[in-house]
Amino acid sequence: MSPAPDRPWSLRRRLTRQVVGLVALGWAITIAQAVHMLDREINEMFDEELSALAEATVLFLDASGTGTIAREVGIETNDGERVLRTYALGGTEPPASWAPLTRDGFADSNGWRILRHTSEGTVIEVAHKRSWRREEMFEAATAFLVLILPLLIGLVWALRRGLARGLAPVERLAKTVSGRRPDDLSAMPAEGLPTELHPLVDGMNEHIARIEALRHAERRFIGHAAHELRTPIAAVRARLNLSSDPEAQAALPILDALTRRTERLLQLSRAEAGLGLGRGPADLIQVLRLLIDELRPRAKGRIRMDDSDLDCLMVASDPDALAILLRNLLENAIEHGTGDITIRVSPAADVTFENTTTRTALLDDPYQKEPGSAGSGLGLSIVTTLASALGATVDKQIRNGLATVTVRLPPAA
Repeated sequence: MSPAPDRPWSLRRRLTRQVVGLVALGWAITIAQAVHMLDREINEMFDEELSALAEATVLFLDASGTGTIAREVGIETNDGERVLRTYALGGTEPPASWAPLTRDGFADSNGWRILRHTSEGTVIEVAHKRSWRREEMFEAATAFLVLILPLLIGLVWALRRGLARGLAPVERLAKTVSGRRPDDLSAMPAEGLPTELHPLVDGMNEHIARIEALRHAERRFIGHAAHELRTPIAAVRARLNLSSDPEAQAALPILDALTRRTERLLQLSRAEAGLGLGRGPADLIQVLRLLIDELRPRAKGRIRMDDSDLDCLMVASDPDALAILLRNLLENAIEHGTGDITIRVSPAADVTFENTTTRTALLDDPYQKEPGSAGSGLGLSIVTTLASALGATVDKQIRNGLATVTVRLPPAA
C-alpha cells in the first residue's frame, strides 16, 4: 500500500493558526483568572453590602426606640433573593429559607449567604441567595467578555496583516524562482531579503554554480571529443574509400552517419555554449535554398518549397545558427519521413516542414526513441537549444500520419 501523498499546506495559515491558538489560550487563561478574581471581588462587595445593611438596621432600631418586631422582608419590593430578617433574641423566630443560626457572622446554608448580627436583644439576619449572586457575576463577566471581543478580533486582523507583510519577501522569492527560465543559471539576488532567507539564497546560488560548472565541463567534453573524432574518422573514411574491398565500401555509410553525429555533437556544444548566436540579420529564403540543394540527394522523395513569392526575407538570427537549426529539422524530416517534404515560408517568418511519417507521436524527450529508430536524438536537442537562444518557437504535431513542425523566427528590425 503506497503512502498517502502529502497534502499542500500554507505557511501563512499555519503560522496564523498557531499564533492565534497561543493568543487564544493566553486570553482564555487570563479571562479565567479575571473571572475568578471578579467573582471574589463581587462576593466581597456583596458581603460588604450585607454588613452595611445590618449596621443601618441597628442604627434605625436604636433611633426609633420601638420594640423589635419579628419579620422577614425583601430588601427590594417583591424581592425573594435579598432578604432582611429581624426578631427578638429568645423570642419567636419568623419562618426562614435557611437553617436557624446560633452565632453571629457570615454563614452559608441551603443556597443562601447570611450575615447574622445581634445588638441589644435584637437579632438581625441579612441574606443573599447564591443563585442571584451568580447571575450578577455572570452579567458582569459577560460585559467584560463583550469588551474584550473587539480587541480579539482586532488582534486577529492585525496578526494576519503582520504575517502577510512579514512573509511578503518569501512570496517574492518564490515568484522569482518559479519565474526563472530553465536555462537561467544566473545567481539569485539577495538584496531586499531578510537575513533569515540569506542562507536559502546562498545555498541556491551554490547549487546553481555547481550546475553551471557541470554544464561547462559537459560542453567542453562534448566539444573536445567531437573535435578529436573528426580527424581520425576522416582518415579512416579516406582509406576505405580508396579500397576496392566490398566490405570496406559497405562501411562507408556507417562512417558517414558517424561523421554527421560528430558534427551534431559539435553543433550542440556550440549552441549550448552560446557561440555564434548573433542577431543577424540573415536571409531565410537563401539559407533554405542552400540547405535544400545540399540535402536533396539524401531525400527519399521530393523536397518542395513554397516561398510565398518572396525573393528575400530577413530575420533577426545569426546565419550559421539559423542554418544549423533548419538543417537539423530538414534532416529529421528526411531520416524519419516516408514521402515528399513540403516547406512553407510565410511573410511573418514562419517556416513549416510537412511530410508523412510512420510515427504515431512526437516524443517530448529528444533522446527517447521509438522502436527501430536509427536517430540519436541530437537533432531535436540542437533545435530546442538554438530556438531558445535565437528567440524562436517550435511547434510540433502529428495528425493522421502527417508530421508538421513550425518554426516562428523573429523578423529583422
